[in-house]
Amino acid sequence: MLNYDPDSHQVPMEASMDNQAIDILEQKLHKILSKLEELKGENEKLKEKNQELKSVIQEKDNTINSFKTDSEKYSMLQSDIESYKVKENTIRMKVESLLQKLKEFEDIQ
Repeated sequence: MLNYDPDSHQVPMEASMDNQAIDILEQKLHKILSKLEELKGENEKLKEKNQELKSVIQEKDNTINSFKTDSEKYSMLQSDIESYKVKENTIRMKVESLLQKLKEFEDIQ
């Protein structure tokens, strides 16, 4: 219990120490609130950066998917080309055979 005499205009030692503790707590509270505001601002900037990066990732994913689709198309075209080469070779061999037979027929006559 504090012994305080209002007429003496002096603050008892215990009250002075309590005021110091309150002042220190008030300073610490102001620092905490200031840091909290700083962190809120940083958090907002990080959220914006996160959103930007998500957009970039989405664009890259779209590009990759487009490349995959193109790659599948090119693979199918390559397969078609190989198939046509085989058919071309078969036709060439048949035509050469027919030409040879035609020549042999002409030689007979």
